Amino acid sequence: MAPHSHSAIDPRPATPDLEWVVCDICGHDDARRLATLPPPDRLLWPMHRLGASALALDGQPIHLVECRRCGLVYMNPRLTEAAIARFYDTVYAAGAAELFESDLAVQVRYYLDALSRHVAAPRPHLLDIGCGAGQLLALAQARGWRIDGAELSAYAAQHASQTLGVPVHCGDFRTMGLAPGSLDAVTLIHVLEHVRAPVDFLRDAAALLRPGGVLMFDAPNVDSAEARLARRLRQPWRGFIIEHLYYFRPALLRRLVADLGLELIAIDGYLPGVPLPNPLRAGCCARQPTTCSTPSPRLRPGGTTHPPAPSLFGRAARLRPATPILSTAADSLPIPRRACWRRSPRPSPTSDSRYPGTAGRAPTDAPPGRYPAVRARRSPPAR
Repeated sequence: MAPHSHSAIDPRPATPDLEWVVCDICGHDDARRLATLPPPDRLLWPMHRLGASALALDGQPIHLVECRRCGLVYMNPRLTEAAIARFYDTVYAAGAAELFESDLAVQVRYYLDALSRHVAAPRPHLLDIGCGAGQLLALAQARGWRIDGAELSAYAAQHASQTLGVPVHCGDFRTMGLAPGSLDAVTLIHVLEHVRAPVDFLRDAAALLRPGGVLMFDAPNVDSAEARLARRLRQPWRGFIIEHLYYFRPALLRRLVADLGLELIAIDGYLPGVPLPNPLRAGCCARQPTTCSTPSPRLRPGGTTHPPAPSLFGRAARLRPATPILSTAADSLPIPRRACWRRSPRPSPTSDSRYPGTAGRAPTDAPPGRYPAVRARRSPPAR
């Protein structure tokens, strides 16, 4: 039987914009709490504070939980479909997403190059689901690809349509009327974590591929080096944000691909080459400078000085001011893929039978990237 989403079946309302759900993959309501998001006015990023200001949360705390059966991490209670659309319309209309979109523009070349290596059609037909401002589609169009796009935000869809000169569908891609088996490639870049029923989304996207077509998607990795470092320092992971409804593990993604009847081609991540910071200096500079009236050799320009640099061998709390910088460094280490994948996940007695070894503690074969990118091919029918 084809996999299907369970969380969209009879969710229970918590507030006008929040709903209680079960695990989308296995359907169980047996989860442990990992984190709780701050109130809307205390969210880390201005874009998220702006979007959350349009939501009716009524003081209800939003938790991130992990299914004890299959290991899926999800928001519970989570945003309703109407709340998600209102969040993105608010963010895009105010121009608050421009910084994210500019960063995504750097990544789309990597994604399209990786996809192109596995698409054999001379003039491929691409559907980009959740196309945003249309950066990936614009690059594909410049390379001669036939393009279609779908975007939930009306503001973003209109902007992408004007940029590309072709209509971009506003809404669910399943209402576009595309014939099954008609596309050479389908992409979902920074999309799966935002949708309410990710299993159904992947299943229906894969159905649009012709034999030999390629599905490419990415998802936040709760077992990335960055997330593990945050857990080690007992700090909230910066990947837990209000617009992400789901988080995955590489082992879980591989098994989802197999359940969809697809052939896994590759799973890797976008690792930008950035210089590694000095954690001692970062921990020092992250603290608030204090005014010093007595001249000393450590006096900074402007009459300020910093407390002594924290020791790497002291308590973990001394490194916590540098956690964001250390996380970026850990997330950007160019570790060879074979070093990341050579060991098997630890078995777990509470794992779901369909996804053995994916619940409980973090698998040891997780790659370092925050967003592992999966490429899977629809196999031709057997002769």
